[in-house]
Amino acid sequence: MATQARNAAGVGTGQGGIQRATPYAYYALFLLILANLFNYLDRQIVSILAPAIQAELHLTDTQLGFLLGTAFSVLYGVLGIPMGRIADALSRTRLMAFGLALWSAMTAVGAGATSFFGLGVARIGVGVGEATASPVAHSLLCDYFPARNRAAVLGTYLASVHLGIGGSLVLGGLLIQNWSQWCHSFPGNACSLSNWRASFLIVGIPGLLLAILIAFLREPPRPAAHVAVPARTLILNELSAAIPPFTLFTLARVGGQHAVKANLAFLAVLTITVVGLASVTGDWAQWIAVGIGGYSITTWAQVLRHVDRPLYALTFGCPTFMFSMLGGAFLTCFVGTVSTWAAPYAMRTLPGTAGQIGIALGLAQLGSAAVSVIVGGFLSDWWKRRDRRAPIWIALVALAVPVPMLFVLLSATTLGGFIAAFCVLTFFSMSWPGAFAGLVQDLVLVRMRGAAAAIFTLVMIVISSGFGPYWAGKISTMTGSLTTGLYGLLAFVPLAAAMLIMAARRIGRETPEVRVARATAAGEIG
Repeated sequence: MATQARNAAGVGTGQGGIQRATPYAYYALFLLILANLFNYLDRQIVSILAPAIQAELHLTDTQLGFLLGTAFSVLYGVLGIPMGRIADALSRTRLMAFGLALWSAMTAVGAGATSFFGLGVARIGVGVGEATASPVAHSLLCDYFPARNRAAVLGTYLASVHLGIGGSLVLGGLLIQNWSQWCHSFPGNACSLSNWRASFLIVGIPGLLLAILIAFLREPPRPAAHVAVPARTLILNELSAAIPPFTLFTLARVGGQHAVKANLAFLAVLTITVVGLASVTGDWAQWIAVGIGGYSITTWAQVLRHVDRPLYALTFGCPTFMFSMLGGAFLTCFVGTVSTWAAPYAMRTLPGTAGQIGIALGLAQLGSAAVSVIVGGFLSDWWKRRDRRAPIWIALVALAVPVPMLFVLLSATTLGGFIAAFCVLTFFSMSWPGAFAGLVQDLVLVRMRGAAAAIFTLVMIVISSGFGPYWAGKISTMTGSLTTGLYGLLAFVPLAAAMLIMAARRIGRETPEVRVARATAAGEIG
């Protein structure tokens, strides 16, 4: 029984019992790393381009905060969670290729924006495409590699997050500073483009070529039972469970009248809250977007409770999973938003050109954060053999050290001092993602890996991107000080600490046998 439980939970082997990774697995890892690099390059390049965009489109810091976070995160979350279940049943390599092609194209489309609304729509499109990335890549890597290397492999994959972020700062800074000279090397009337518009085109187009290579990756073998319904039916069912107003029809079909009434009651409360917040702040786009994201995720969780009770029991219905997810979200609201606003802050307050600041911040990101993610993954694998709570302890360190470093960062008067503080802050603050990626996979059964990764990652991103950048931007707009806006992020620290400590108190009891028993009690068969 114990062996069966460990196999069902995916402990000790890869999904197909893999004991040693093949050279092809490393080739797949390389392509997925490149895809994730473009993922974050396209997502984060807005940060270094922000002053140029803000000047040309006449944006406030509040609107900039929306573009840096909320615009991307809303449909990313709305579509991303059902994308996890779709990834568990369809060709993950083709799904990844489609998403990469879409987000690359929408990045390029952003070059044509002439208003806050137009650029917002383009960034939402980027989020739609990138919703495929995390659930697909995590699921693929867990099938290409054995379980004993899971956190290390996922940590290595997640290091590409910082390669992309660092690359966006370096490339964006250089393009802002040198585009007027470099444009003559490009065909057509390239010099008529402003530097930030050219940047969107340059980082967007190459992803279309990478999508072709990923489309031809071999799909790792999965149990035949993973294909339960025809592909078209699955896609329609999953998307209708997340996209309003189709969510109500789906909920009525699977949960009946009582479920619909409960959903409408929640919608009424949410609508009153959104209207109230939007009326008080004047930020209608922000709160409507957050409301849509919150409603869609909550409704999808309601649907999941009826259509896949075992998956619900191990994710939304599991306090350990929820505390870990919310702890990671509030942690990212703090440390992730500091990184997002670092370039605009440095360009406003410190001496140096856009190119100098972009290169310095980009290299700092590459050198500190990328190494931190890899070290954190290996440390988690080693530490977890002695203490199942290791990922939580790593996250608490990642939360605590950046607090004093934020004061050092914002007190810097030279670019060198700012970069030194930024390196220390990012080295500690980015040590936890690989550990948490492995933790999520450990908390669910084999068949649930893609869906669980989607739920965890996407809910975290909706919360952190939907609130963090906007929060700092709003405080900056109200006070006239971006420094004050960044100090305002400290409000998320006690929330993150409380969630992580509650997760730590429970996680020691989350054995494979307990997870299988919980899923079986919810109706899992086999």
